[in-house]
Amino acid sequence: MKKLAFLLIGLCFASVSTFAQTKAVSSFISEYNGTKIDTVVNAGVKNQILKATRGASVLSIQVTATKISGTTAGVVRVFGSNDKQAWIRVQEAAALGAADSLNLANVATQTKLFKEQPSKFLYYRVAVTGSGTQSTKFITTAVGAQ
Repeated sequence: MKKLAFLLIGLCFASVSTFAQTKAVSSFISEYNGTKIDTVVNAGVKNQILKATRGASVLSIQVTATKISGTTAGVVRVFGSNDKQAWIRVQEAAALGAADSLNLANVATQTKLFKEQPSKFLYYRVAVTGSGTQSTKFITTAVGAQ
């Protein structure tokens, strides 16, 4: 009976520690079509948005851009807002000294990880601005947003 009790207590501790280490992954949603994946064409601009929980110790935002056709070019930037009206560039506001954008190059796939410590905004927006003649698919996820 003691062995069974110790086994159950051990399993409880193991499951609690595993749960505590799991981070929620959230997807940004396109302001254009409401989906998780969006496409910027030529010199167009597309935005994806996420409502986050303010005060997370670290918010990691990952943007992945995948070339569909043409010569991929443009820039990706991350903005934050508390009212979805006034947007400020996230890393510029944080003065982290890190690169606060991703310049899109003519390669098959490219990824950039933006970090904010701690998260300061209620809403985050990723803006992808294309350049030239191209079509590029992008998806954005966040860890620590909820």
